[in-house]
Amino acid sequence: MNKYYLLLFASLILLLPACSKKITGTESSPNLKEFKINNVDFNYLTTSSKIKFSNDDKNLNATANIRMKKDSIIWISVTPGFGIEVARGLITRDSLIFINRLNKEYSAFNFKDLSKEFNFEIDFNLVQAILLGNMPVEVSPEDKVKKEARYFVVRQEDGPLFIENFIDAQTMKLARVAIVEKEKNEESRKVENNALNLSYSDFQMLKEQMLPFENLVSLDYQQNGQKKRTEINIQHKKANIADEALRFPFSIPEKYERR
Repeated sequence: MNKYYLLLFASLILLLPACSKKITGTESSPNLKEFKINNVDFNYLTTSSKIKFSNDDKNLNATANIRMKKDSIIWISVTPGFGIEVARGLITRDSLIFINRLNKEYSAFNFKDLSKEFNFEIDFNLVQAILLGNMPVEVSPEDKVKKEARYFVVRQEDGPLFIENFIDAQTMKLARVAIVEKEKNEESRKVENNALNLSYSDFQMLKEQMLPFENLVSLDYQQNGQKKRTEINIQHKKANIADEALRFPFSIPEKYERR
């Protein structure tokens, strides 16, 4: 599959069941006993989105139709602007399969492979959260919460990651996330740590829920000793939350070769 379509999908793969969570044990907020983060809850969701993607000197603009089944399936169809589908992807909790109709080929991965490609931990929950603007990692009693200006800042440690979540104090929606990988060893201190930054804006109401219609993603990572950056801007033009089951049509044509 063309490498840059793979990077586009990988950036979209860009973390937890979408429901409100309570946080206790706050820091620097003695009167705050508990609060709820306003995550998006749904059974099925569809969007029609504009995507701007850049990686080094490569740029890609496309329209993507996205269908999701909560915590289970993400289906993506990409059309660069001619109304003709050039790529289709199916993401489940353990696998990723992408079809490149231009080159008549397909690619199949698991999240371990994808994480190795980007030198950064990626999983289904992370992809889902990025598309929805939900908390990347489920909160726990060990998390620290501090009120800073107009935000509640939730600080977490999740395996090899340090995470800062900035929650708007008025809407209780996630506005920004900064994720940095911990240093693995002494040698890693000589290079900048891998980092993922997410920013959400243009919140609109969908069935009494607030969905960010603009998502900005920036991934800085090391690859073969070189510093790389992938940036993606996802703008949802239309979105719908539904209870009725959606179809996720996906099949690999017989003559397509695996890449």
